[in-house]
Amino acid sequence: MINKNRALRRFIGGVSATLLLVMIGCNSYINPGSTISACSSVAGTWELIADTDNSQCGGSGKKETMVFTVTQEGCELSNNYGATGTIDGTDVKWNVPPWSIDGGVATYLAATAKIQNQKIEGRYDWKWSDGNTECSGITKINGTILATVNVASIQSGVQEKNSMLSPREGTIAHTFSLTAPDAKTVYLAGEMSDWQDNVFEMQRGENNNWSLTLYLPQGAWQYKFVVDGQWIYDKSNPKTTDDGFDGLNSVIVLGKELAELSVNSNIPHGSVINSDFDSKALGENSPFTVYLPPGYSEDSHKSYPLLLLLHGYGSDQNQWVRDGKVQNFMDNLVHAGAIEPFIIVMPYGDKSQYVNNREIHIMEELIPYVRGQYRIKLGKKFTAISGGSMGGFGALYLAHRHQDVFGLSVPLSGYFDLSYYPEFQSEKITMEPELYIYCGTNDHISFSGNESLVKLLKNEGVDFTYKTAPGGHTWRYWNGITTDFLTVASDFFSKQTL
Repeated sequence: MINKNRALRRFIGGVSATLLLVMIGCNSYINPGSTISACSSVAGTWELIADTDNSQCGGSGKKETMVFTVTQEGCELSNNYGATGTIDGTDVKWNVPPWSIDGGVATYLAATAKIQNQKIEGRYDWKWSDGNTECSGITKINGTILATVNVASIQSGVQEKNSMLSPREGTIAHTFSLTAPDAKTVYLAGEMSDWQDNVFEMQRGENNNWSLTLYLPQGAWQYKFVVDGQWIYDKSNPKTTDDGFDGLNSVIVLGKELAELSVNSNIPHGSVINSDFDSKALGENSPFTVYLPPGYSEDSHKSYPLLLLLHGYGSDQNQWVRDGKVQNFMDNLVHAGAIEPFIIVMPYGDKSQYVNNREIHIMEELIPYVRGQYRIKLGKKFTAISGGSMGGFGALYLAHRHQDVFGLSVPLSGYFDLSYYPEFQSEKITMEPELYIYCGTNDHISFSGNESLVKLLKNEGVDFTYKTAPGGHTWRYWNGITTDFLTVASDFFSKQTL
């Protein structure tokens, strides 16, 4: 599986020399009515600008200038990169066999180009797939055949653009604004930039008002402003959520949110219970949150499987209720018959990585405690663990170290700093619990760590499933995969009773 944004940069960047040059033709087909005289003279130095829309693959768009030399023998073309092809009059037609790139296969779907008066224009459509995930995009080209030019003097240049800066089908325009009279620079950071602080620069207007308009898909978006390097929330927006670092993120909702995470007043609802108990391992009171599915209180004899769901760094036991809306997902999916009901327990992990005393607390205190309080089925066949970011690390760490307790581990965008887990690298790795790993391909925090972990697991012969899709280290990504990973948990529990 690949980071599609990175791969497409390589597609148009590191390998673009070959790929762009192939646009001049790799097709042996010639119109039967053509003759040598029907082939325009196109030899010379070509300069092309390729403008790529890779937004469906999670990219932000790219422009690149390429310069190369084309030679011609009749209707047959070649260039100094080894590409060959044909031309019929002013039309260039080509195709390229599929080729492997970053764990998947790229394929050209269609392509056309036309040359008139030494000017070149055209487009090509492509797709990328690894067998599980597929995305596609379009690249438009414009260029010139230069009569005489010193190729070495032409500098290839790359100009980044972001697709969110332009209207696109299915997007909603929203203007972010901030009054900051003393600011020198203001950036917008948030889920739209995968929380990077240098992607969207805001512009100063009248009365020291800084603004930026983005065109975003509908749903909730968390964001902040970065004013001269200082991160602040939008005080003009009353909708906020905890940022995990003793502060707040601002939230906007454009259009409608996902139906699965919205409250449906016409269906039965489960219960969310905030509880706590004194922990000897921690030497303090430890809170936790429980989700009980619809019907739990009505049937006093039925017991349920258990999913332990871990929060991210610096957050708390309510993160999956507050930001993840997991209770709404469960209510809606259970009512629709898409999943079987199960109990979710969400412990407080602070910033612990779920190691040391926090591991002891969860495994030796919390799990036995909730099993005594609620009707939970016993055995690893009915016990699963999942979590996001730091919680993703915890989901792998605890499942590997307690393979007699957990039958399924589902890390989500796990922050796999294996320095917290040295024995995972130094011994032969075995993993009896089923393992499903999720990560967004645009996640600048966790994707590289997930790729390294996957390589390690493959080398050790561990059986697992790795699911990637465009997305960052954001709740937009996690909300987007919640139905999928809850279904994975439900399917695991269900097959144990067959």
